[in-house]
Amino acid sequence: MDQAEFDELHATCVTALRIYVAEAETTSAMLAHCTAEPLPFVERLRVAVQEPAETTAHLAYLAAKRLHRDAARLGYACTE
Repeated sequence: MDQAEFDELHATCVTALRIYVAEAETTSAMLAHCTAEPLPFVERLRVAVQEPAETTAHLAYLAAKRLHRDAARLGYACTE
């Protein structure tokens, strides 16, 4: 891995983090509208659909971060 590849890995990690944060903010905004009464069916469905979207974004970020961290820890110019 050369410097350009490492920089691309870093950019991918930052992008994945931004996507995850956006999904988490969407979930938070949806949950902020909760009341003591159950949400209407359509709103419950939206929350149910949003949850896997946030989870998927989180897992993508964790995978990107793991690759980035490993490249940084091992030295990205290592040929072994």
